[in-house]
Amino acid sequence: MSIQNGKCPNCGGSLLLDSLNEKAICKFCGSEFVVQQAIQKLQIDGIATFDVLFLTAQQALDKEQDFDKARKKFKEALNLRPNDYRVLWGLFLCETSGIDFAYHKKGYIQIEGDILSNVNEVIHKYGMTAIQNAPLKIQNYYFQEVEKYKLKYQHLSNKRKKEGCYIASAVYGSYNCPEVWVLRRYRDEQLKKHLFGRIFIRVYYFFSPKLVKIFKNKHQLNLFIKKRLDKKVKKLKEKGFQDTIYFDSM
Repeated sequence: MSIQNGKCPNCGGSLLLDSLNEKAICKFCGSEFVVQQAIQKLQIDGIATFDVLFLTAQQALDKEQDFDKARKKFKEALNLRPNDYRVLWGLFLCETSGIDFAYHKKGYIQIEGDILSNVNEVIHKYGMTAIQNAPLKIQNYYFQEVEKYKLKYQHLSNKRKKEGCYIASAVYGSYNCPEVWVLRRYRDEQLKKHLFGRIFIRVYYFFSPKLVKIFKNKHQLNLFIKKRLDKKVKKLKEKGFQDTIYFDSM
């Protein structure tokens, strides 16, 4: 049989590997490795209870498509190593695979917003938690994978246009950077909860695309706005709004 157990040489994640392949990509850290080296590493390190649960969960997920069993084994592994980012990512993969299977194979009941709420819950419960506990070199890989997963179901959103911090993104050069993450948290966790905050957001999204076009190539104006946004971001951070990776609700 060509399927064998192995361990990623980079993150130590337990893997099911096809020994007929020369190389593979680790689903828990995104790194490429030589299959035989990963198989040998597991033989050297030995197989512990944690690894057995980890491998059993993957077997249930990848080969059997038994999502309940996979979820149970991943959670048992998590009980042994709370906040292990590889297990949390395994749970993310398990839950998202379950959503995909139900949606594409079993005629998922497409109530508007229903599947989106499930996707958002999985992202914040397991995707975000895995990112927060992962080493810095792996966080970006997880972030990109979560963003790609969000795009799969974005077409189901009943929003006419994705909400974006247009001015802040233009000033800081990216929608995904620490300063904009702070401002997006402030928008979702505070402004959206109050009437005047929601009114401000609607006005902002109406005018900001037009303003971005006006000051797009005006360096002095950008610098003027950035200084004021920097002060706002600093105050928000002092109030507890974090500058870590943030995902908008769909």
